Amino acid sequence: MTPYKLKVITPEKIFFDGSTEQIIAKTMAGNVGVLAGHSPYVANLPASELKIKIDGSFRSAAVSDGVIKVSDSGEVTILSSAIEWSDEIDIARAEKAKEIAEKEMKLNASRKEFDMAERKLKRAMNRLVVAGKK
Repeated sequence: MTPYKLKVITPEKIFFDGSTEQIIAKTMAGNVGVLAGHSPYVANLPASELKIKIDGSFRSAAVSDGVIKVSDSGEVTILSSAIEWSDEIDIARAEKAKEIAEKEMKLNASRKEFDMAERKLKRAMNRLVVAGKK
């Protein structure tokens, strides 16, 4: 497969900046695979698994909401609020975040607070799934 440039950026850091042969991402409309020569494309990413093929093997990461853009030049940029490799996920922290979010959702809170807790729960569950723990 022909490699192409991928850059994954969070507010805190550049998570990945290098070559990949393929990525598989979940968008709001479903899964999308990106190979070299993909047509220009932009989509929202929910909390989900992102697979990046490096040197013939896929590496998984837990992405926490974001946007994917395939430019005219074929470069791909992913902007995300947070992302981490599956083997670097702190399982205990993710389980604690899940418990807290579940408690917050049970409170008699406003719709906005419920929605925020629900997003936190989805992010925590995604981290656990990507880490292979759920």
